[in-house]
Amino acid sequence: MRFLGLRTFLHAAIFALAFVPSANAAENMLSVDKTLVIQLVTFLVGLFLLNRLVFRPLLGVWDRREELTTGTLREAENMTRKAEGAIAEYNEKIAEARAQATETRNELRQQGQSESSRMLLSAREVAQAELDGARGTLESEVAKIRADLQDEIEALAAQISERVLEKGAQR
Repeated sequence: MRFLGLRTFLHAAIFALAFVPSANAAENMLSVDKTLVIQLVTFLVGLFLLNRLVFRPLLGVWDRREELTTGTLREAENMTRKAEGAIAEYNEKIAEARAQATETRNELRQQGQSESSRMLLSAREVAQAELDGARGTLESEVAKIRADLQDEIEALAAQISERVLEKGAQR
């Protein structure tokens, strides 16, 4: 591909030399003589020197530039693929962590609810036991107070009947 322009130029020069009219054809036409050979040799030496000193280094620079550009593009594509892979892995790990957090939260919530139910049941049992104890105490107190009042009622009834009888006897 590098020498395509050079080859085309050489073919054009050879083609031009092949179809240059001969010296006998016309007076106005250029004649082929020794200078043509010298010019051709000078041209070929100049072309050889330009090829060695200018075209090859320039084409080498262009090839190196293309290598660097395509290499950089390949490297960028590789980095992009790696970054996309890392992002996908990161998203998977985040999804796993969220699922695990949700599962843990649900387990803790369930444990909290069962603990709350157990504590509530225990508190109800304790409250019921205290209530039963208080009812027993209250019933015994009521029975004691009734017994005390019964004695007082009998004493008061006896006093009231004595007074009523005393007043009835005084009248």
